[in-house]
Amino acid sequence: MEKKFEFDSAGIEILKISSASADLQIDLVEDGNVIAYVEVDSNDYVPEAESSGKRLSIKFQKGTNINIPFIKNLFDGGAEVKSVRLLVPKSVRELDANSASGDIVITDFDLRSLKISNVSGDVKIENCSVENLNFSTVSGDLNFIASNYRRGKFGSVSGDLSIKGLPPMERETIVSSVSGDAIVSYSGEPKFDATISSVSGDISSDVGLVKIDKKHYRSGNGESQEYLKMNSVSGDLIISTKYTGTPAKEVKVESRTVSSEEKRGHRSAVVEENLQDQETRKILLLFKEGKLTKEYTFEMLGILGYSEQEIEEMLEVDEELQKFKDSVDVVIKNEDVESEKSFEAIEKPETPEKPDTPEEPKSI
Repeated sequence: MEKKFEFDSAGIEILKISSASADLQIDLVEDGNVIAYVEVDSNDYVPEAESSGKRLSIKFQKGTNINIPFIKNLFDGGAEVKSVRLLVPKSVRELDANSASGDIVITDFDLRSLKISNVSGDVKIENCSVENLNFSTVSGDLNFIASNYRRGKFGSVSGDLSIKGLPPMERETIVSSVSGDAIVSYSGEPKFDATISSVSGDISSDVGLVKIDKKHYRSGNGESQEYLKMNSVSGDLIISTKYTGTPAKEVKVESRTVSSEEKRGHRSAVVEENLQDQETRKILLLFKEGKLTKEYTFEMLGILGYSEQEIEEMLEVDEELQKFKDSVDVVIKNEDVESEKSFEAIEKPETPEKPDTPEEPKSI
């Protein structure tokens, strides 16, 4: 049977929904209260709701309307919630939905924040615009279609992540998976700085990527608009520009003063991802300066996760650059000293090659 429940939503801006196994469909309405149509097999069932300030929390679990805890628990197994259809007014600006095994469908929202957590149910987000998006699943799949965000974080253990229809714009995207595949599809040519890595999964892209250093890539011409991080253990990672479906909505950003602490927090993930690249450059510099042996350099770069082939290529490029620099220095020095002594002059520029060779005046 279907039961209707209405929740006073005056002044409510934050809505939290939780369910055990029921499917959740969350639709937008212009105004009014939050209304729930619940498919349940017990006439005595009522959801648990709690309101505090601007927050409303609703739990669609098994249960009855008997408020004595001990007796209520005796009846909990008898009421099975099969599905819930929620009508949510536009005045709600933050939405938090979580489910154990039910599917979740969310459409047509413009939100300040959207957080979704589930275990095994599938999730579909369509025609939504979000400032801050956080999605996590264990084995459920995500289908993110014609939707948009400023900052998005997507995490999965074995479920597949499909993020399709992103317009190129300023944003931050973090996608992490263990064994599930992940695809990020754009409606145009993106301009991003990206950190992309997979232990055993395949990485493919029809975007022109320029490798800056290990795991660090750049796409597009001009200044980057987006920071993209994708990583997996065994799942495949795909970046595409072949999306031709419905265009995504524009993100509506609420004007507010951003504290210095928030700015630092927003940049912390980007800074952290670049630390390993900084360590790589330090090791290569020490090797170039002769302060590290080749054997020890191999060992240090191996600890950072580079393969032997990658290390060989890096050192080969570095040695070629040094040879080129040395050859340029030799040509310059040959104008002042004899050619057979030029290399020694480069190694010890402060020591004159011959006592009778005049030196240029040095400024002090």
